[in-house]
Order: sequence, then C-alpha cells, then structure tokens
Amino acid sequence: MYWNNPTIEVKYPSDRDPVAESLHNGTHCLFYNPKLDKTTIGYTQSLNDICDWANRCIRDTGLDGFINNPQNHYDIANIVKLNMWIDDIIKQGIVKPMNLFYDGKEKYGINNGESRLRAAERIPGLDNIPAFIGCHHKFAENFSHLENVTSFNRFAEICGASVGDQFLFTLTDPEALFGIFWYEYASPKTAPVTPSEQYCVKALHNYLTQHPDTVFTPEWFDTLVDWADYKSNS
Repeated sequence: MYWNNPTIEVKYPSDRDPVAESLHNGTHCLFYNPKLDKTTIGYTQSLNDICDWANRCIRDTGLDGFINNPQNHYDIANIVKLNMWIDDIIKQGIVKPMNLFYDGKEKYGINNGESRLRAAERIPGLDNIPAFIGCHHKFAENFSHLENVTSFNRFAEICGASVGDQFLFTLTDPEALFGIFWYEYASPKTAPVTPSEQYCVKALHNYLTQHPDTVFTPEWFDTLVDWADYKSNS
C-alpha cells in the first residue's frame, strides 16, 4: 500500500532530507550493516524458482505466448538483469545496499533488493550483504552495534554517491514498523547493467528465438550473454 505514497526525488547533497523524514520524529530507526549474513534474510523466490517458472510458461504457452503476456515482463526482465548482475557483482561487488526491515521475527524482511540474494546464490564466497535495516524504535537496542543512519547525506555517502547523483524514496507512515518502504539510486556504476524492461523482453525473445533448445537452470546464469547481440528485431 505504501507504493501509493509520493515519490521523493533528491540529488546528493540535498537540503531536503527524506531519511530524516522517514524516522517520523523518532518513531523509526535506520541502521546500516555492511556485512549482514545473507542467511538471516527471508526470501521466497530462489533462482531455481525463476527457472522453473520460465520453463513452465514457455512449455505451456509457447515462446510467443510467454513473451507477449505483459504480466510476464517484469520477471522476463529479471532473467536478463540477473545474468548481467551476477557478472557485475563478481567484478565490482554490490553497489546498492539492500533495504530491509526488522519486525521482531526470526528473519529480516525485504523492501527492495531481493535480486541481490538470487545473484549471491551463484557467487561462491558471497556470504554477507550490505544492508540498511529499518525498524521501530522499540527494537533499536537490537542494533546498538551498528551505525545509526539519521540523514540522507550520510545515506548517500554509504552508497558511494557522487555530487549530483539522483535518489528516489517512498516512505511509510508513523503507524508502520519501519520508515523507508523503497529507495532507488541512479548509480553510474550500475547504469550499464540496468536496461529497461522493454530492452530485456526484446533481447530475451531474440535470444530464445536463436537458441530454441534453451532450458533455464541456475547454472545458465553463470555465463554472461552478450545481450547487445540480441537487442534488435533482426
């Protein structure tokens, strides 16, 4: 429901402070853990789940039915992006910290950044993930060993932002269990591996047309596809 809240757009540095606003006068807290054990984060859709879904859809509806269904486009784009992201994370590490929340349960919940966990499945040794953790102030003592992030400019510094970089935020409300529902950072470091959904759908369509025997497996993501070869309609 918080998707309906206004999107706040700021550039680093900024006089407006969406991070301070997200704290709702002390109701919420935001912490940063640069090396959070990935096994403490709860998520339900594994890389294998995505593979099973794509293989089943193609089998049941054919390639054209799979591609032409707009409801599939978000996940189709994720197939292409994950192939790019795994290679990119191996080369330069995770640029954007995950946005998690803690509500007293056994594992952290995810507001955005789940794809980083799916990418980590294919990267040996990537056991820890940088993450912002939002919570209600009643849980603050649980995180006293972590940095308490109270300003947008510090948030941007943690992300490695340069002057002029753009950020987007969607906040919750004082009644919620955390303050930041969603954020996006237009990092120049990740721009080459964040193609549009339209680009991804077209590229995967062309790829599968030229490789009709493709069966998606987690191992398929280990080899970077040169997607530029498949972006045209030819």
